[in-house]
Amino acid sequence: MHKYSVLLGFLFLFSLAFSFSIDSYQADAAVQTNGDLLVTEEMVFTLEQEYSEGYRSIRPSDYGKLSNIIVHSVTVNGQPVPYSVSQNGEFAEIIWEKTYVGENKVVLEYTLKDRVEVWDDFARICFEHYGANWPAPAKTFQSTMALPEASRGRVMHYEIYSYAKPQVHIEDLSIVVDMQSVPPGNYIGGCYLFDKTSVNTTNRVSGRALDILTEERESYGSESLMSPEDDFPLGPCCLPIFAFLLIIVGILYLKRPKAEKLGETLIPPYEEAPIVVSTLMKGTYQEKEILAATILELINKGVIDIMELEKKGYSGQEIKRERTILFLKKSSKKLAPHEQTVVDLIFENGKKKEVDLDAFAKDLKKIHKKTDAKKTSVPQMMDEFTKQIKEVLKQKKLYKTSQARKKKIQLVSTVAMFAFLIGVFFGIPFVFGAVDLLGYLFSIGDYLYAGAIIFSMIGSIVALGAIYFLYLQPTIPKGWEKKYSQWDAFSNAVKASSLKEEPPAAALIWGQILVYATALGLADKVGQHLSELDTILAQRVRKLEKVRDSSYVFYTSAWGVRNLSHYGQRSGPKSGGFSGGSSGGWSSGGGGGFSGGSSGGGGFR
Repeated sequence: MHKYSVLLGFLFLFSLAFSFSIDSYQADAAVQTNGDLLVTEEMVFTLEQEYSEGYRSIRPSDYGKLSNIIVHSVTVNGQPVPYSVSQNGEFAEIIWEKTYVGENKVVLEYTLKDRVEVWDDFARICFEHYGANWPAPAKTFQSTMALPEASRGRVMHYEIYSYAKPQVHIEDLSIVVDMQSVPPGNYIGGCYLFDKTSVNTTNRVSGRALDILTEERESYGSESLMSPEDDFPLGPCCLPIFAFLLIIVGILYLKRPKAEKLGETLIPPYEEAPIVVSTLMKGTYQEKEILAATILELINKGVIDIMELEKKGYSGQEIKRERTILFLKKSSKKLAPHEQTVVDLIFENGKKKEVDLDAFAKDLKKIHKKTDAKKTSVPQMMDEFTKQIKEVLKQKKLYKTSQARKKKIQLVSTVAMFAFLIGVFFGIPFVFGAVDLLGYLFSIGDYLYAGAIIFSMIGSIVALGAIYFLYLQPTIPKGWEKKYSQWDAFSNAVKASSLKEEPPAAALIWGQILVYATALGLADKVGQHLSELDTILAQRVRKLEKVRDSSYVFYTSAWGVRNLSHYGQRSGPKSGGFSGGSSGGWSSGGGGGFSGGSSGGGGFR
């Protein structure tokens, strides 16, 4: 019986101690550009009786002197009530003089004047969001500290002090603290360091605020809530990525095509179709180069003659072409199928004996519809030419080689397109984040880590270039090693010669040498003088129906990346408008001037 009496007595005293409860507590603070702190607190109490007044006590460190507290409004259950500000010992109190039995929703809006301190490195503000002297527990608590807009994108550091561990995250420019069931006697305060140029105040302090915060974190065993590495994972990922890329470079280098090196010679090793030489040496071919080489071969065989008219009024050694005219000559030489197709294409199956390539190309440029395309045989003949040169490759068993090379190019193009799209969406924030992180590392003197990141980033870019170069290197078809070496010696000799300056008419002098140089893409002047071939190829006409499909593929790819950027981080940590060099922590100690003995709070009386 005695035990029950003690228990009942304890419950009676407990009910007296907590004759009100705190259902929710929302404390919002916003740093003003003049160094003031605007505070809005919304507190919901349940009272078992009516009191003369309620009060919110503020610790000395948060107001300095009573005149620094400017109350804008006090409401209870949405109605303005009488209020006053007074000194009670070392604490200041905001007092409201109306309470109700049951729910009391109290909203305080006030300003603490000149609260921001400007140190040598950062601006700093420390504020107690929830005092330890509240005698009742709070069911739910949330506080926000909004930093100035001018601090956006800059480095910020914060530390939250509380006996019980809170949940902390960043929303835009605000540090948000959440806690459920805040026990009596628990304070929740925070110290915030941000860009000192974002405020204009004369409240200046000598010293480095970050050094003090760092020392407190070490002294009180702070737990990291957000660090530069957590917010921006550039540091830990760069070195492994660089190492991985180096491994790929090494593998591709060891697998690069190897052939015997022979002495350079301008004499072609043997007679071969230009399409075969191009595919052997480059792994693929350009249709324009093969078409140009075929025309030169026909000139060399005496089937076609060429005349290039110079621009009027020009004098000089180099030919400044005005028009290129081809003449069909009588010849009994047997032509390869693709050669005969080129003759029929240019001279309209023998109907013409003289063709002005410029005028021919100009007529083709007028084709914009399929109905117009049906009036010319050029697209059909070019399709036939394409089939015939592919047939040559199949006979030489090099067709698969050319297709493998094209697939590699297509893969690289696709990767480059997606890399560009990803760069558009994520590249700019990544670059700014990298700069911020490096700035943070330099600011704390971690030059070794910063240097390693810079080295690995530059090295990764170089490694990517090496991968691109090595990956696209043509492979030597099995059984063609000796012929590859012979044509490689010819190709090197052409590169060292002046053949790239020779016009198409020089085929009469250089013969097959210029033909193969053109097929290898090493005769620049031939390509310039036969620029009409771009139009004669009729690729624009042949690809009219493919434009829509290509646009659709690009659109869907871009849309997919857009969705990734919009939804891909929904489950990730909340992030704010600060730089990647920001950091945050939590400590149960009394750093930042927080302790139960000098804590604010409040109550009713």
